[in-house]
Amino acid sequence: MTTLLIVDDEHWTRDTVKTLVDQELWGISQLDEAENGEQAIEKIQKKCPDIIITDMKMPGIDGIGLLDVLKNDYPEIPVIVLSGYQDFMYTRQAIKAKAVEYLPKPVDREELNQAFGKAIMEKRKLEQQQISYPLFAFKQPAISSLLDPFYATLAFSLKELNEKQFESTVEQFLAELPENLKQNEAFHFRFHQQFLVLMEEVMKQHNVTLEELGFERKDFMYDPAVPIETELINMQAVGKTVIQKIREGARQKTRINLDDIKYYIEENYSSPELSLGMISKKFYVSKEYLTTAFKKKFGCNITEFIIEYRMNKAKELVQTTTLQYKTISSMIGYEDVSYFYRLFKKVHGSSPGSVRKD
Repeated sequence: MTTLLIVDDEHWTRDTVKTLVDQELWGISQLDEAENGEQAIEKIQKKCPDIIITDMKMPGIDGIGLLDVLKNDYPEIPVIVLSGYQDFMYTRQAIKAKAVEYLPKPVDREELNQAFGKAIMEKRKLEQQQISYPLFAFKQPAISSLLDPFYATLAFSLKELNEKQFESTVEQFLAELPENLKQNEAFHFRFHQQFLVLMEEVMKQHNVTLEELGFERKDFMYDPAVPIETELINMQAVGKTVIQKIREGARQKTRINLDDIKYYIEENYSSPELSLGMISKKFYVSKEYLTTAFKKKFGCNITEFIIEYRMNKAKELVQTTTLQYKTISSMIGYEDVSYFYRLFKKVHGSSPGSVRKD
């Protein structure tokens, strides 16, 4: 089933999209709406949708700002961009953010559903690659009798975060693995798939994601060309890393210092990479937990704080230097000067030029 978020400040556009997209065909089980970028980000932080359809020109955080957040924090979500404004700037930003499709308003039913199908394919591409190998691999008793005890021990050591037991279990299995099974593709595939299932169970148990552990889904793609001995060694390294990071994450969650995170933002505001996603990875804490805790203490979420802090720094530079606005934009972490202009005016109520004249 598929979840969809529609972002547009005009309710009739949202209603039109809901009417035109074939919800039954695409298996849409949940459809949510947001009137602007701020609302969208809040909803995404609570529960990630599978696909987002967004307008570009909206009050507050507009489509470009939303795309910027999605690119940094939620690159796994395919985005379809809508706009009634045939401006190169919007097209360029959509391309830069790797939007699945850019559709002009008024929305055409056929074009919208074609774009949605493309987004579905993008979302499911890795999963489909993962299941493309013959399923007979799961049905061979000889393979099950060898793998099941191994994975039972492996699962216990992972779930208990016992690094030494995990490492010794893999080493013992590698030493005892018969030569004929090393060349058995069915065995290799079953071995790989069970490890993925095991990893998913461990991450679910400890409420973490691949991204929070520093991995991407492509890191776990099945490749029959990789010898099983190599995969075992890689598995050992991955398992140890997962155990270490989950342990560290648990420690961080119990003693996370939000003032340290605030200080980190203030010291690194000039980095274009600074974002909720980057900070959550650095401090080994989930984006959802960090968003809630930060807002509870400081009254705003991390994305809002970054924007406001950068804009205050920008205002200071505008008032005290003769630097070009493009240079100031770059100095505070924004490569797109037009986006910088819009944020500056939104935060300070007037343009950089007006502030400098005053």
